[in-house]
Amino acid sequence: MTITLSERGRLKSELCFFLIIAFGATFLLELSGIGMYGSKILSSRIPSVSMFIPAITAIICLVYFKSTALTRETKLFLACFMITAGLLIFEMVFYPILGSAGPYPILSIAVSFATLVLVIILNLKGTWRTNLESAKLSFGKNRLLYIILPVLFSLTYIIALLLSYSLGLSLPFQEFNLTLFFTTIGLPLLTLVISWPIFFGEEYGWRFYLQDRMFALFGGYTGVVLVGLIWGLWHAPLMLMGMNFPNESFLPANIVYLVYTIIVSVIFGYAVLKTGSIWIAVLLHGLIDIIVNTGRAYISGADTIVSFLPVVVLLGVFALILLRSNVWTNEKNAGENDGGTT
Repeated sequence: MTITLSERGRLKSELCFFLIIAFGATFLLELSGIGMYGSKILSSRIPSVSMFIPAITAIICLVYFKSTALTRETKLFLACFMITAGLLIFEMVFYPILGSAGPYPILSIAVSFATLVLVIILNLKGTWRTNLESAKLSFGKNRLLYIILPVLFSLTYIIALLLSYSLGLSLPFQEFNLTLFFTTIGLPLLTLVISWPIFFGEEYGWRFYLQDRMFALFGGYTGVVLVGLIWGLWHAPLMLMGMNFPNESFLPANIVYLVYTIIVSVIFGYAVLKTGSIWIAVLLHGLIDIIVNTGRAYISGADTIVSFLPVVVLLGVFALILLRSNVWTNEKNAGENDGGTT
């Protein structure tokens, strides 16, 4: 799809505005946290708070540039998300207003679940659903992919962790026990109905706002690589604190991590392009956190470059297969954005 010079200029302005705010706010927050906590920032609430910044920045940009994607239904949902995010951040950082159920603040549980129910309701009626599509908030098309892709992605990741263990590259943090892995993973999967705002917080920024503009400006192949690279570099302050491989040399460790974020960006980007919905990326992002955290306990820690290589290689093969799809060169998809300004 050919875009005019004026459209290209608008997209560049939107892109620059988004990146300056997202990176500026994140770096300010995390560098301040490093000043206060040092390397202990990785076990603080600050990384979780940072995950909301991309989506909040995207919403600010949509409003500032008067995007036509801001239909009545989209405004309603995004307003509710902002309330949910604000409440979650407050209860994570300060105190749970109504107490907690395990690690989860009760009020945040209720509001997160209610907001999820809202988006489900908005997807039930045809006209409402249509009004969510340009903001990629409908559940989209090709809905069988909501089962197929998460299953294939999860199996690939789990097999990679098993390879790491079986090849003697890494031991689990507790004990190798597949039964405990598959039984323990069930609870976090169920809690996705309340923890989804955290993953939406990243994905709505990267896979909706950033991806649409990158694809329009640079095309699908270059665009998806740039999205993955930007996504990885956005973690820079935490990378400085040894977020990925704390016992490895800084440069090779983070080169591997950037390759990983590009690979995952291809998988997530493909999912969003095929469905036209951000929700499948939210689901896939949630699955990564669940599989990694549970897998470290019962399959493989994969906390060194060598032990993480099976994950990079197998997911890389998965991504290369997806790159063969014509979805990346489809003019409608490659140039798709939220409709611009009014």
